[in-house]
Amino acid sequence: MKRAHGKLDLANLKILLDEVGPYVLQIQFWNQGEPFINAAFLDCVRYAKQMGLMTLTSTNGHFIRSDEMAEEVVASGLDQIIFSMDGTNQETYEKYRVGGNYQLVMDTLARLSRAKDRLASKTPLIELQFLVFKHNQAEMDEIIKIAKKNKVNRLAFKTAQVYSAEQAREFLPDDEHYQRYNVDKQSFSLKSEVPNWCKRLWLNPTINWDGTVSPCCFDKDADYAFANLFDNGNSFKAIWKNEKYMNFRRSVLTNRRGIEMCCNCTEGIKESYAQIIEIADL
Repeated sequence: MKRAHGKLDLANLKILLDEVGPYVLQIQFWNQGEPFINAAFLDCVRYAKQMGLMTLTSTNGHFIRSDEMAEEVVASGLDQIIFSMDGTNQETYEKYRVGGNYQLVMDTLARLSRAKDRLASKTPLIELQFLVFKHNQAEMDEIIKIAKKNKVNRLAFKTAQVYSAEQAREFLPDDEHYQRYNVDKQSFSLKSEVPNWCKRLWLNPTINWDGTVSPCCFDKDADYAFANLFDNGNSFKAIWKNEKYMNFRRSVLTNRRGIEMCCNCTEGIKESYAQIIEIADL
C-alpha cells in the first residue's frame, strides 16, 4: 500500500459510533492491516458491543500469544474472527504470507479454541480462510483436517486477487473453479462483466484508521476517499451525502467499468469467489 500506516484511535471510534451506532448492524474491524497490533483493539470491540453491534475481525494469527490473551479475546464479545492461513506447512504458507510463521498461527488457532472451551463460549465464531494458489492447491484436504482438529466453525476457500498477468501466471491455481480471471500472456481480466451497480456503496462504507472515508475495501490506497471523518468535526452523515460520494455512486450506476478499481472487484460478478464450508456439515 502507498497510504500512510497507523492505528485506529479509540477516542475517534467512540465519536463515530456515538453518531452512527443506532443505525449500524455490524462493524468489520479490518482493512488491509492486522487489528491485533493495536493495543486498543479489544477496547474498540467492547465499545461496539455496548452499542449492540455485531463485531467481526480478520487476523494473520501472529499476535494472540498467550492463553490469557486468548481468553480476553473471547470475553470481549467478539462475534467472529477470520484466520488467514494459506498453507499447511511453513514452505507454502510463507510463499504468500512473506515473513510469516506457520507454527505460530497454528499455536494461536489452538489457543483460541481452548479458550472458547474453558469459557464455555460459542463466540467468536472461528473461520479459517484459505486463499487457493498454484503452490497450495494440493493442500485443501489437509486444511480441512486442520479445521476439524482445532474445532473451527467454518472454512472458506477463496479465489485470489492479482494485479498483473505475471502475478496471475505465478499464483493462480490450475483449477478454474478457484480462479476468477481469464488470463493470457499479456493481460488478465475478470471472467464476468462488471455490472453498473454495487451494494457496497449503500451498505458497507469503509472508514480507514486515519478517518478517510472510502467507497469500499477495494480502495486500498484511499485514492477515491470522499473526506476525512476525524477532521474539523466532520459528521459521517454529512460525508455520506456529500457531493463526491453522490457523484461516485452515479458513476457506478452509469459506467462502473470506467472506474479502475471496479474492474478488479468481486461485487456483482457471476462466479463465486468464495466457497464457504460449515465444518459441522462435513
